[in-house]
Amino acid sequence: MDRDQILLTHPGTSKPKYLELRIDGVELHRNWWAGTGKPQGRTKSFEHGRAAREALEKVVAEKMRDGYALLRDVAATEPGDVVVQCATRATNGVVAIALHPDGHTVAVARGIPGQTGQAGADVQTVDLRTGARQVMYTDAYQYSLIHTMAFEPDGSHLTFTVRNTSSMAEASYTVALATGHVQRLPYTRPGWDTARQRMLVVDNDHALRVLGPDGGSCLDLPAGKRFQTTAALSPSGRLVGLTHDPDNRDTEYDLEIWDVDAGRRVLAAPFPFPAGFQGISRRFDKLAFDGAEQILVASGATSGCFGVSVESGALCWAIEGKRDGYERLADFALSPDGTLLAGARQGGPVIVHDVATGQPLEPHFAVPGESSAWYQAVGFSADGRLLAVGDYPGRVTVFRFDGVELTKPGG
Repeated sequence: MDRDQILLTHPGTSKPKYLELRIDGVELHRNWWAGTGKPQGRTKSFEHGRAAREALEKVVAEKMRDGYALLRDVAATEPGDVVVQCATRATNGVVAIALHPDGHTVAVARGIPGQTGQAGADVQTVDLRTGARQVMYTDAYQYSLIHTMAFEPDGSHLTFTVRNTSSMAEASYTVALATGHVQRLPYTRPGWDTARQRMLVVDNDHALRVLGPDGGSCLDLPAGKRFQTTAALSPSGRLVGLTHDPDNRDTEYDLEIWDVDAGRRVLAAPFPFPAGFQGISRRFDKLAFDGAEQILVASGATSGCFGVSVESGALCWAIEGKRDGYERLADFALSPDGTLLAGARQGGPVIVHDVATGQPLEPHFAVPGESSAWYQAVGFSADGRLLAVGDYPGRVTVFRFDGVELTKPGG
């Protein structure tokens, strides 16, 4: 995506700063000012227009790492276009991303760069109206990884899990956005139903439980070995899906689905990998139910992404490895109504799929600017209006998703 003109904003200390870059043929025009001050300018000529555009994107990347951001009003942005783009210095890129319910804030988890590599991990929030950033949590341990971030429905708190990648121990925290107060939770990896009445947790005894609104247990599931069970709660809170990896490189997964209200397992089957499956690892990192609770979506960084029938355990569709010239999925997110799947390919772009069929749809969402080493995280806003993408080395791009007319390839 070529950009011939771009306006960057920095929140500044006392008043915002602006930088406008514009391509005119082989010339790159640069104008900058602060507040309502008088602009200053500079022009540089290049041998051809492509070189001028490359120079523009190089300046954009440098300035974004310094705190500048592309900021646009959602209502004034065309469907499918970029609303916000910013960047943060990170050793392992943007590894988790979450959009605030009000649509004006994005939370970013990243690895903190140090002199000899990663110096820990932190959670930042970025105001999508001003570009202002705020560090909400920092863990200075070298082997910290933050994941599974989510805002509370009222937007007052942000919950996330910190993993020690050396010992694989995990702890979950919640931070109050207004005060910055951080509190450790008595469980890890929380997952909510849509109404936030039930919560799926792993407690300190590694037992998997579904808690009700009063904090009492609705269902205690058989505990799997630590970090070898991946689980998800359905949108209604009625079902729990599980995949097990008993021996790390076991030949098959166990797939289970439990009925919370009945307190019993309603499905138990080997995972239905397609014939000739060549995944490097059979471990899944993420599960989710579709909106109708007919399909369980399972995805792993090296295994692919699969849709499985909740009723029978049969394979409905598969997005494996390289397909149609695209790389495997690094992350996926379901739309708020559970009908669409946004899959971030490691080398880009983000492709939207019909969850019921696995059918890829168009258009695709490619991050503009300097080429990304790889896409890492993707997420929808609670109202489905925005689609956010995090990549390496630490860029966040937010697209306007509502109003996009999705069609089948060639349709």
